[in-house]
Amino acid sequence: MLENFLNDIKEIGGYKASAILDSTGEVLVADSSNLKGDLNMAVAVFNDIFVTGHKTVSKLDLGGMKVMQFMTKEGIVLMECSGADERIHIHMFVIMGADGNHALARMQMAKIIPKVVAELS
Repeated sequence: MLENFLNDIKEIGGYKASAILDSTGEVLVADSSNLKGDLNMAVAVFNDIFVTGHKTVSKLDLGGMKVMQFMTKEGIVLMECSGADERIHIHMFVIMGADGNHALARMQMAKIIPKVVAELS
């Protein structure tokens, strides 16, 4: 059922890959239909960076990490968290090409994450 949550993201121009994982980095569902390389390995690395970022901003008394992005010449990696204090704590990743609609991807992620949390509750 979780695969269905990625469908709206896959339709966005410039889409390369997406994944939903638990807070420990275990992939719950992923799609890498347009990506060269190993998505699971990439997601594991980015998840570690996200968790480290969360710990760092918490130590700075800035609250929990919600969104993080990496911009490159060829694309963008978007990461969003359901909330570290939520009962169901998940992370979502979307990789887009440089020409992709990043704004729409972020809007879709914000809609999808609460639905995934409800599904897993």
